[in-house]
Amino acid sequence: MRKVRKRLGEILIDAGLLSEEQLIQSLAEQKKSGLKLGDYLIANGIVFEDQIIAALSRQFQIEKYDSEKFSTAPELATIIPHSLAFKNQLVALEQDAFVLKIAMVDPMDIAALDLVERHTGMEVEPLICSKSEFNLLMNGIYGIRSDMDESLGDMTLEEVSPKAELGAETFGVLADNVDAAPVIRLTNSILRQAVREKASDIHISPEQKKAQIRLRIDGKLHEIPPPPRTTLGGIISRIKILAQMDIANTRIPQDGRFNIEVDKQEINVRASTLPTIYGENLVLRLLYVSAGALPLKKLGLEEDDCKKLMHMVRQPYGMFLSVGPTGSGKSSSLYAILNEIATLEANIVTLEDPVEFRMENVRQVQLNRRAGMTFSSGLRAILRQDPNIIMVGEIRDNETAHIATQAALTGHLVLSTLHTNDSTSTISRLQNMGVEPFLVSASLLGVAAQRLMRRICPHCSEPYEPPPGMIEFWGLENYPEPKFSRGRGCSLCMNSGYKGRVGIFEILMIDDQVREMIFSNRSSDEISGALCAEGKLRLLKTSAAEKIYQGITTFQEATETVVLYQ
Repeated sequence: MRKVRKRLGEILIDAGLLSEEQLIQSLAEQKKSGLKLGDYLIANGIVFEDQIIAALSRQFQIEKYDSEKFSTAPELATIIPHSLAFKNQLVALEQDAFVLKIAMVDPMDIAALDLVERHTGMEVEPLICSKSEFNLLMNGIYGIRSDMDESLGDMTLEEVSPKAELGAETFGVLADNVDAAPVIRLTNSILRQAVREKASDIHISPEQKKAQIRLRIDGKLHEIPPPPRTTLGGIISRIKILAQMDIANTRIPQDGRFNIEVDKQEINVRASTLPTIYGENLVLRLLYVSAGALPLKKLGLEEDDCKKLMHMVRQPYGMFLSVGPTGSGKSSSLYAILNEIATLEANIVTLEDPVEFRMENVRQVQLNRRAGMTFSSGLRAILRQDPNIIMVGEIRDNETAHIATQAALTGHLVLSTLHTNDSTSTISRLQNMGVEPFLVSASLLGVAAQRLMRRICPHCSEPYEPPPGMIEFWGLENYPEPKFSRGRGCSLCMNSGYKGRVGIFEILMIDDQVREMIFSNRSSDEISGALCAEGKLRLLKTSAAEKIYQGITTFQEATETVVLYQ
């Protein structure tokens, strides 16, 4: 096999995806992060994963993996052992008498290719795949519980005593350790599986006769094969120890948190237990701290909305709010905005619960309610730190709303989030929190209401013709050459037909006309109607319709995401 020595950085420069200055800077930062160069560039939005894959494919003349051409038959697991496949991030795809085709994340890893050739005694032909494709191939070939099975091999089907876990060390890095207790390795495998699938939450639930484990992926819960019911007590006790909860007390709700590292990704885990009739229910929220904030251009904003938003947040003072229900991407939007406007000339301080992403040149403050550090008290302290820009994780009470408004009026740019369903109802929400209309009109720069919709899986997307009534409902009957699509479901999207999510936005810009309506106590419906009539406001429903027209999402997903909230 021809061994190519050209480095990734050089390939990306030749492809015009990276400048020499960017490469030098990225290499310096990448060494500090401990990530591979490609992973660092993707995590920081410098280069997209599909761009790297395309460049490597052209350079090495390596075929890109296509799910349509290859099946994920479990028989392929006998060719390459799970441990070898997982460690080197490669899987077998197809073999004939002499050649074995494999999909791998890093086709430049010559040592891994040689290892597979020695193990199989066959010539190896690599195909390049993305990390998400690799994870789904692993699940399809080895089974989603392959890690669990290895851990369960050393466990007897007896209830694991919580007391046996008291001496276990809290782990930082989820590495395989053959000397670790089976319950520890079983817990690690569940956490590792969730990270591979990019899950936001893990639900570990006791049923009457079985255990249930579900992962929230792209906003929807997916059940995975659970371990035996008798191991559940040990798993929950292990998590409670890591989160510094009281394992002896199972009759009251408890909260805790801990940090782990998986595949060099730092993850903050928030744990919550709730006593149920069949035992403790455990929910873990995963925050990918080292992933970094998304670039603003990747959030899903239309070009004109992006210009409006950037005009508002580049003002020297005032308040900008990102609003929507829980899990709609509000915090991610604020981080993307901070990335755009952060400079060394501005003192930026954030007040968060918890700190979701680490940012350079930004003073990030973590709430500590036990010590009396709340949003309101923390915001008062921040105002004594000579800030230019303040980000408050959430305006939850009247006191925080008043302090944030006063800060916006006294020369600070304040960014925050609020739970409202659309942009104009944010105005009445602030007034209901005790902020006078004249203060709202004077301090508010703008509002971005948003939702997250699932993207159609690119691997199983197919065109289709929706019912005429659906097209008319979304106002798309006069659009030229629509690209209506849907996913039929495949192994790479867990048969859901969707993979990844995209944002839809409703951007309200506070101009003199809106200020006058706020000051006159006009209702949110009146403000919304007036602005829509003049073409100044694009509603969430319109934004969703455009994503349908572009073939990014489906009518069903848009209906569940937007219309159900109307």
